[in-house]
Amino acid sequence: MPLTTDQKNRKIPPKNRGGRNPEDEKKQDENERFEKLLDKFEDITTNGRLKDMAYHFTNKKEVIKVNLIAGVARGVGLTLGTAIFLGIFFLILANTVSLPLVGDYIASFLDMIESYRNQ
Repeated sequence: MPLTTDQKNRKIPPKNRGGRNPEDEKKQDENERFEKLLDKFEDITTNGRLKDMAYHFTNKKEVIKVNLIAGVARGVGLTLGTAIFLGIFFLILANTVSLPLVGDYIASFLDMIESYRNQ
């Protein structure tokens, strides 16, 4: 696959070192093969991503399906994460804070409510 003009302009120019050496020619051949492979890899990834993006943005059903699944996954994840966090928080709270203190507070609160009802 030949290089496009844009790719040729982006190429880094090779450093010329005077006389020809068989090792230099071998390195140059390897570099050219490597550059061709890189160019091929770039084309594959760029074209593949563009096809994927074009498919997702032109197919409305696919966009709705993907966004619906993502929204449900976020909602379930948030709900489970919150439940786990609150469960651990209340477990730690129950083990560290004396519950009769909380019970006394609730009892006094209920007594205040009863006294206002009876008036």
